[in-house]
Amino acid sequence: MRRQIVGMLVAVALIAAVRAVPRSMPQSSNADDTVSQLVQAWLNAESEGDTTALDKLIADDFIGTGPGGNILNKSDIVPPDGGERPKMPKSRVKESSVRLFGTTAVAMGSVVYETLPQPGFRFTLVFLNRGQGWQMIAAHLATVPTTK
Repeated sequence: MRRQIVGMLVAVALIAAVRAVPRSMPQSSNADDTVSQLVQAWLNAESEGDTTALDKLIADDFIGTGPGGNILNKSDIVPPDGGERPKMPKSRVKESSVRLFGTTAVAMGSVVYETLPQPGFRFTLVFLNRGQGWQMIAAHLATVPTTK
């Protein structure tokens, strides 16, 4: 009888422990890596002027804030007429952190320019997986102040 009571208490404790763990806590390193690779793919496409890659990566309902504070939508980044667009200097992610929330991922970090002696910028990017892969749905970019 005592063994059954102990078994029931252990079972109840396990159920309570599982329910107490927040659902957003588990991080999938595979999804983290995928999102980190998407951030670098975005930087590469920006520096190469690859509108095809940007069109696939950026969602049609994208909204963002550029480094100067201007509000952007997808047509500001990927010209709908397929025209030329300014290229960003070649750059790479210096540091980043990714958090997953179900089918949504938030990536934050900093970027350094590889070809300019200027400081880069900080970013917050939001990706959503709508079942056909991850797409960027929101972004906030902020310039890094120059140090004197």
